[in-house]
Amino acid sequence: MMLRLGIAAIVAAVSGCPEDGARSVESVLDQVERAGDTTPSMTADVVHVRVDPILGRREIRSGRLVFRRNEEGRAAAVLFDTLVIGQRRESHLKHFVVAGRWLAEIDHERKQFIKHELVPPGEETDLFGIDGPLPLPIGQGKEAILRKYEVIFVDLPKDGVLSKLEQESVVGLRLTPRAPDDAEHIDLFFDGDSWLPLGVHVLEDDGTTRTSKLSNLDLGVLSASDAAAVSIKTPDPKEWSIDIRPWSGE
Repeated sequence: MMLRLGIAAIVAAVSGCPEDGARSVESVLDQVERAGDTTPSMTADVVHVRVDPILGRREIRSGRLVFRRNEEGRAAAVLFDTLVIGQRRESHLKHFVVAGRWLAEIDHERKQFIKHELVPPGEETDLFGIDGPLPLPIGQGKEAILRKYEVIFVDLPKDGVLSKLEQESVVGLRLTPRAPDDAEHIDLFFDGDSWLPLGVHVLEDDGTTRTSKLSNLDLGVLSASDAAAVSIKTPDPKEWSIDIRPWSGE
């Protein structure tokens, strides 16, 4: 399963356009890029809402996000433990990890570990990019964003999970693809002090919306359990069912 949180994307213009033009789109993107370069680790609670207007289906997943950057590169895990569909509520852990060129799906209950290579061998790409499997706007490069998207300031929505963000401290940007894309637009919301992500809202070309909200952000050193959650190391094949899927061209 390819996870898309919004990511996330597991996540700014403002509650209004900046007064007297003091803040520009490019200055915001500069701040976001710098914040990512100085964030070695982060955890947060995450709520992800997907609404399919064709099926009339609304799904709400909640759980935790873990992010890590070190000499091996960037890695992130999303651990959803609750799913609500209509009046039905389920508790089942869904654990995804993106690291390097790989996406892992980990089913702890069934002891299943599936690892997908998402990039052809020898090719470089950013799996954390806005259009990647785990779009996480931490340190996204300004030039790469402006090359692919037209960017303007946007207000917080008036309803939904993102409407609960603190208006005064949030900065939002709307990204509209310059070329035809699956997304009509992507709205990113950041804390205007730390420039870390608080939310992502994606409107797809079929009307489907994906919204993610982060809360309780913690930049402290990862606990042992969080460090383990973000590891993509293959578990013991004597105890787990292992399925490694190299790049197939699809």
